[in-house]
Amino acid sequence: LIVPSVKAKLDKKKAEQDRIEFTRDEYPEPVVEDEDGQPQIKKDYDTLMQSLRTKVDDVQKSVVIVQESTAGLNYENYIENRENVTSTAGLIVAYVNSRYIILTSKKYTDNTANISVKVNDNEYKAVYVCSDSNTGISIISVEADQMSEDDRTSIEVSVLSNSYILNKGELVIAAGNIYGTDSAVDYGTITNISSYSLIDNNVDIFETNLTAKDEDYAFLFNSDGNVVGISVRSNKDVKLKFIGISDLKGTIENMINHQEIMYFGIKAENVDNELADKYSLTTGIYILEVEQESPAYQAGLQTGDVIVEVNGEECLTMQKFNERLYRCQAGQSVNVLVKRLGKSGYFEVSYDVNVEYR
Repeated sequence: LIVPSVKAKLDKKKAEQDRIEFTRDEYPEPVVEDEDGQPQIKKDYDTLMQSLRTKVDDVQKSVVIVQESTAGLNYENYIENRENVTSTAGLIVAYVNSRYIILTSKKYTDNTANISVKVNDNEYKAVYVCSDSNTGISIISVEADQMSEDDRTSIEVSVLSNSYILNKGELVIAAGNIYGTDSAVDYGTITNISSYSLIDNNVDIFETNLTAKDEDYAFLFNSDGNVVGISVRSNKDVKLKFIGISDLKGTIENMINHQEIMYFGIKAENVDNELADKYSLTTGIYILEVEQESPAYQAGLQTGDVIVEVNGEECLTMQKFNERLYRCQAGQSVNVLVKRLGKSGYFEVSYDVNVEYR
């Protein structure tokens, strides 16, 4: 018999081995300019396009079709009732415990639906894991043992790259459900980069020159064939937009590892030195909105406060704030130092915020 204390240590070690961890990304140093004062970028368009074409097969290996039936049919007979089946794209983001972990749209997956994953021409039963309403993504899984050997060798786990280094004008690949068609691939360029505030997170939004149809859902790959973005749900006659993958790694990691996502309750944006000088602000995390009855609201934080420290350590970006929040446990007290604007200028106020599960 195994002594309980020894068994506990073995179980803990196994759990640690099964955990998924993604490398966190940093924003790059300022772009180096050439002799003409222009950023050093790849200028040979034909060479770039040829490079993209060689990556299409690699890109498609990590993208699958996710199908769902909401008609109350069981898996054995729902395939015969196509009128109630919808489909979207899924991205293989991990392989753990003999299961493929797939990221997809929350719109088409929940714990009451019958879900399958299509690889080549074969369909396999999938299991719902969890969803995040803040980002609109879901995690599902498929047992590798039920798949044919040919299908297993035809798919690969995607590589989540650093989206912070993307620039306007770069060539990219979009793969997934595009123009209302499954397993579609197209090339495009990044036409604009903006920032959008989610609850307790701030994400980059990459707009492309690719036209989207209603309900298109795809994934964005760079010229190396690595993932840099996840589709923002589109409306009719707009361009495909993507959330930068670097801003979602913490959320995806927690979802895969069955860790609850923590809730603080603010929407905010980063104020760097340039913005601080332009608008007479102080550098840090400027709170745009405090959600009613959220932990931040109950602690006393206000719109216009600027977070500068978390638990005694400097914290000047939402990305850093987000990482520290994910390491917390429900009920844990997080000390936040903010700068608040008064009649005589900014003054410092400290708050203890008891975070909770979202």
